[in-house]
Amino acid sequence: MAAACALALALCACSHSAGPLPSGATLGRLADIEQPERYTSATLYTYIDGGADLYVNQGFSALYVRRYGHGNERFIVELYEMKDASGASHVYQSSRRPTAEKELAGGCLASITATEIQSARGRYYVVARNEDPLASQSDTLIELSRNVLNRLEGPCAFPAKK
Repeated sequence: MAAACALALALCACSHSAGPLPSGATLGRLADIEQPERYTSATLYTYIDGGADLYVNQGFSALYVRRYGHGNERFIVELYEMKDASGASHVYQSSRRPTAEKELAGGCLASITATEIQSARGRYYVVARNEDPLASQSDTLIELSRNVLNRLEGPCAFPAKK
């Protein structure tokens, strides 16, 4: 009985909803690798083991996860929807690397490393990463992050300096 309950819980941990994340075909040369996922505040802990409190404490609403591929590269995009822009901004502030910030899209700064790009716009905090932690800088990762950020509504959490 306990095993059946655990299996039911695991199967219901997330739903297959892409939310605001576009399909790979919409983005051009990317392929969708798996079904998109959606997590709520009740299921976030199944995706983030030990780090979900940061998001919940800042007004977490939903997490949309989508995996893309291009050639041998695999990317994952996590789109955290918060209740307001302040929550997204606070999460970005606590996770960003200020010395790695550059303008990414629409006047928005993003924390850009070889394998991960973090940004925030409106009530969304976005993390896009190469699934290979040893990968070099990828133009495809930058393009993917830029496309996702440009599709989001709201002001940049950290506008680029003019």
